[in-house]
Amino acid sequence: KGYAGTQRNAVAVWSGDIVSRWDDMRDQISGGVNMALSGLPNWTFDIGGFAVEKRYEDQDPAHLPEWRELNTRWFQFGAFVPIFRSHGQFPYREIWNIAPEGTPFYESMAYYNRLRSALLPYIYSLAGDTYQRDGVIMRGMMMDFPNDPKVRDINDQYLFGPAFLVAPVTRFGATSRQVYLPAGSSWLEFATGKRYKGGQSIEAAAPIERMPLFVRAGSIVPTGPVQEYVDQV
Repeated sequence: KGYAGTQRNAVAVWSGDIVSRWDDMRDQISGGVNMALSGLPNWTFDIGGFAVEKRYEDQDPAHLPEWRELNTRWFQFGAFVPIFRSHGQFPYREIWNIAPEGTPFYESMAYYNRLRSALLPYIYSLAGDTYQRDGVIMRGMMMDFPNDPKVRDINDQYLFGPAFLVAPVTRFGATSRQVYLPAGSSWLEFATGKRYKGGQSIEAAAPIERMPLFVRAGSIVPTGPVQEYVDQV
């Protein structure tokens, strides 16, 4: 939530008290890109949604699988926005409150938490670019691939800095999704290292443990050790 002129103050902006729904999560993709295009790079959302539907409040066994999957998918997405944070009404949002250790949901969230920590040097360099060169972190694909007309109408994937193409899973029960790989570069699937030619759409695997994530060939991605606190880096 911002206002005209907020850009000059380098403030952090969040998307408001959104609801724990798949549609609300999907809307965050275009919301974050639009904020970046408006000159506001330090943007975030409430992972899992802030306002909870009644069916989730009492952890009804009939709705628990969807609650866990929604939070897991949103957590994966949240690891690749400028500010990574979980927040919301009851139920509690610590990963051990969402699902027990050892379940695919817990293990996926723990993995993306560690990955975010390892990527802090890369993220820090992106943050520096916003200050030094008026750059942005969460980028619409047209910003980096203006000569590829196919990217202009895609609103469900984006770039996280120049290196990563992020394709959040925003449908309950999905185990794959279509991803468009922009022309002008080759792309490496982060999970497997498989190389793809740009300028094509693929059906990317998306088991609950992972979100489709690709790295632009030739990218330099500085990483560091996994730390418990940011100030340990």
